[in-house]
Amino acid sequence: MDVAQLQLNIYSSLEHMTSNTAAQEALKELNNLIDISTLYSQYAEKFDLAECQLAIIHCAGHHDTLLVQKLWRQLLAQEINSSLHLPQVSVMSSLRNKIVTLGNSYQTAEKFFPLQFIVHQLELISCKRGWEEGWVLDTMLQIPISHSALHGAYTCLVQLKLPCWEQLGAPFHLHTALSLLLTSYVNHLKTAPLLQRKHVMSQIHDLIDAHVVDLQASLSTGHDRTSALSRFKALQAEFNRY
Repeated sequence: MDVAQLQLNIYSSLEHMTSNTAAQEALKELNNLIDISTLYSQYAEKFDLAECQLAIIHCAGHHDTLLVQKLWRQLLAQEINSSLHLPQVSVMSSLRNKIVTLGNSYQTAEKFFPLQFIVHQLELISCKRGWEEGWVLDTMLQIPISHSALHGAYTCLVQLKLPCWEQLGAPFHLHTALSLLLTSYVNHLKTAPLLQRKHVMSQIHDLIDAHVVDLQASLSTGHDRTSALSRFKALQAEFNRY
């Protein structure tokens, strides 16, 4: 994306801030081409345009892990807040469309589309708001992100054992998401060439067995553990029929 397009995107964003006097004044200044550093500091950052900030640092090739994470957290919150007046299904649809659009833009630039971090943030949002199971997975697959990449991200998140899931009363939320992912992965592989399918299916079988052992060894109890364990056992039984 060139600097002129970045400036146009900022202009478009500021146009919607009709009640912000400073933003309306800034529109006049943006009628002339401005350098990328000024666009970032005096416009994108000043007016909290997280999506524009992300686009600028991507264009400039400037990578700062903490800044990228901050911008993703901010733009997700902004997208949700902008649609809170809508029915929940519309909020979900709006956020999904935004993620898919940004995913298509940054998917090949992993530093600016930190998959594990984004999945974690979206699963937190989904859990807190009681959205349907599989919403995050379906969103990621629409970009599309591969099943193997998603499994890597979810597995890392599960292994971190972050306290936020206990605090939300859903300690096995990610295990449930993993079971849905592996179910989708198995269905996807049914159309793959036989040799490839056999190799990957064997790996998935081992993964499922490992997740079952992990859940059975857990001292925690609760509906989400029972649900996740049931899903993995169902997958396990399906594999045993092969």
